Formats: sequence, C-alpha cells, structure tokens
Amino acid sequence: MVSVVIASVNEAQLLAVKENIKQTIGVEHEILSFVNADGRMGLCEIYNLGAKQAKYNMLCYMHEDIEIKTSGWGEKMLNLFSREPRIGVAGVAGCAYKTFTPSGWGAESFEVNLVFQNYLQHFKHAAKPTVHAYSNPNGNSFEKVVTVDGMWFCTTKEVVNRLGFDEQTFKGFHCYDLDFCLNASQLYDIVVTFDVLMEHFSEGGYNRDWFFETLKLHQKWEHTLPRTVAELSAKNIQLIEKRAFKRLLSKLVELKFDKKYILNLLDQYKTKTNMDNSLYLKLRYYLFGFLYLGKKVR
Repeated sequence: MVSVVIASVNEAQLLAVKENIKQTIGVEHEILSFVNADGRMGLCEIYNLGAKQAKYNMLCYMHEDIEIKTSGWGEKMLNLFSREPRIGVAGVAGCAYKTFTPSGWGAESFEVNLVFQNYLQHFKHAAKPTVHAYSNPNGNSFEKVVTVDGMWFCTTKEVVNRLGFDEQTFKGFHCYDLDFCLNASQLYDIVVTFDVLMEHFSEGGYNRDWFFETLKLHQKWEHTLPRTVAELSAKNIQLIEKRAFKRLLSKLVELKFDKKYILNLLDQYKTKTNMDNSLYLKLRYYLFGFLYLGKKVR
C-alpha cells in the first residue's frame, strides 16, 4: 500500500505518469497530485500536504516526467522498508558524501566511489542519446548515502510526520530533497536502491534560484558539513572540496555573477574553512580561466 505524491505543472505528463504508476506499482495505491503550474506552492509545502492527506504509511515522492520500468516496484519498496527498519529514505541516485562547499547532491571523487545510481537519463535540452546512469561497484541491492536526488524517492508518513519538509526556509523548487535527507540522516539510514529502474525525461538545470537556495541549505547545515558515510582520508576530503569549489566557480561565471561577488564568496569560504593559501590561489587561478579564457569544468 503506497501513497504517491506528485507536484504537477504539465497535464499531459501527469496523465502519462499516473497510467505508468498503475501499470507498474503492483500494490494497492493512491496518487495524490497537486496542480502547481503557477508555482504558487513550493515543493516542501506540497510534500508536507501530501503526507497529511496520504492514507498509507509508505510515501513515494516523484516528478511527473518519469516512466518507471520495473514491475512490482511498490512491493519492492514495502519489503525494503520492512526488512531494513533503519531506512528512512530510499532513492535511485545519491551520494555518500555531502560537501561543505555549496553544491548539488553529487560529489566528484576519482579516488573513492561516492555516487550510487541506477536510472535512465533522457536529455531534453541537449542533442544526446539516453544514457543508463549506473554505479553499483559493490553489486549490492542498496547502498547507504547521505543524500538522494529528488526525482523519485520513498519514505514513510512516520518519518515525514516526525521531521517534515522545511517549507519555511525552502519556498521554491530546489533543495527540498537534500535538506530532507540531511535532516533524516541524523536519525535514519538514507539509501540508493538498485531494485527499481526508471527513465527521467529531463536533466534539470542550475540557475540563480538554485544557487541562492543552495546557499541557504549550506548556511542551515554548515555546522554539520561535510557529512559522509564513506571512509575518507583528510586528503580525499580536501580533493573533493577543491573540485566542488572549482565547479561552483565555473557555474557562477556561467550564471553571470559579478566578479566581485564571486571573489567575496571565495574569501568568505577561505575564512570559514581555514583554506590554505596555496588552494586559495589555485582557485583564483581557475576563476581567472573561467572569466577571461572561456574555460569550463566538464
């Protein structure tokens, strides 16, 4: 028995995903859809409302631009949460490390595998073929992470009633997932499951709203970040944070933030993290390349 909660901005996509859910979920269920084409409500508000209205304990929050490929996925999730009572959130893409540096859910590491995922990514805004984003080096049915991506995740009414989505801080469409996971991971395990496959029909995007919401997220949790469920050396962590800040600088230039604003942000983080001078100068060097030489992080 599963309550599926969807915030909808596209009627055709909503109709398609409702039919897809009915064909694949495999258990008694309800679909609670909230039409939000005008953006009047933030996702945290919608997701809290969905939990209040849900009649089943198992909750599935998902975007409407998804097609689930796995038959019987509802039963798989019910069994997972029953079998592993410490689990509070299960998604299909997540990371075992959350950076101190403002970032999305992932973390760039070549030394230790931190990203676990299993979904098909369709590219709406680029001329690329659909790819299977898959990373399960240990061959497990699930892996513990710190955060999951919000395209699709399951939790329970018990967890949401206990913690809630922070609709006072996050009133838009970003960071609801990361904030919920950072909160829940203090009490529960957060995992990526490899038992459910789906296709996501848009790759998302980063804009100024995303950046400012991400800043709020990191200000809220900065006293507990970075956070990891992986075994990492101090050198590993330093490299991950350096790559994250390099990528952040590139993104801020791409979003046309003023040079003074970017340098001020870098100076703030130098003070917050006691960043050594060599790394600070290296990041300024990267910024010069992004600003004046057209370089980008790939």
